[in-house]
Amino acid sequence: MTGIDDPRAAYWNENYRKYWQERVAEADTGEQSQVQKGDAPTEGDWVYEKVFAKHPFKSGRLLDVGCAWGRMFPLYRHYGLRISGVDISEAMIEEAQSSHDKQEDIETLKVATAEALPFEDGYFDNLVCVAVFDATYQHLALAEFLRVLKPRGRLYLTGKNNLYAYDDELALAAEVGARSKGHPNYFTDLAAMRLALTKAGCRETATYGFARRGDFATFTHSTDLVAPFYEWFLVIEAPEKPCKSDFPPFSSEFSQTYRDLGAHK
Repeated sequence: MTGIDDPRAAYWNENYRKYWQERVAEADTGEQSQVQKGDAPTEGDWVYEKVFAKHPFKSGRLLDVGCAWGRMFPLYRHYGLRISGVDISEAMIEEAQSSHDKQEDIETLKVATAEALPFEDGYFDNLVCVAVFDATYQHLALAEFLRVLKPRGRLYLTGKNNLYAYDDELALAAEVGARSKGHPNYFTDLAAMRLALTKAGCRETATYGFARRGDFATFTHSTDLVAPFYEWFLVIEAPEKPCKSDFPPFSSEFSQTYRDLGAHK
């Protein structure tokens, strides 16, 4: 297998895999992270399972963008889907292949970026990008997601909002820490993204907002996305006709909270 020529690839390939596997492994302990001391735990698979059950996939094909080692594949398998996965990390894809490639429901596992998906237009009935979107060039990735989805295909998408509570110390510490490590980290102007999706003919079918860092892990949510809030989870229906929309940028390297507090100085 050959890696890709992208400056982000080395970070995900070399630095992040072990860390993220350890964070996921401790997700359901109900305690603060021991991997990242003092941080809230990350969300367990049960959170995603809950959303997928309430807002089921369409039958057919599913693409997992940022699939890592195939963490979510067992959840998709319950729905009888034909599964494909891409990840920027060659090491992650090799692990996914080792664990899942012999399964009959796996179609393809490839090294690729979210902004350049190696699939034809309108190929997938569903696309999942969870715990990944904030590390992409979001307007480019979103255009690719809609390009490879069939008309009225379903997109499951999570990210971080650009304005969270000023007293959310865990969120600010996570942003400062990510910046110090060179972790690719982009915050979404969600109002701008939702407007762009509406103009493209998309329909938002489910909306979840998580006020503070750690709320995602306990599924403490609201459907009222009025800032400030920290994370979001949207289920989106693609337009009725094939979509090849270009989107203006709607994300930034620093959250508005980070800037307002002067943490970037």
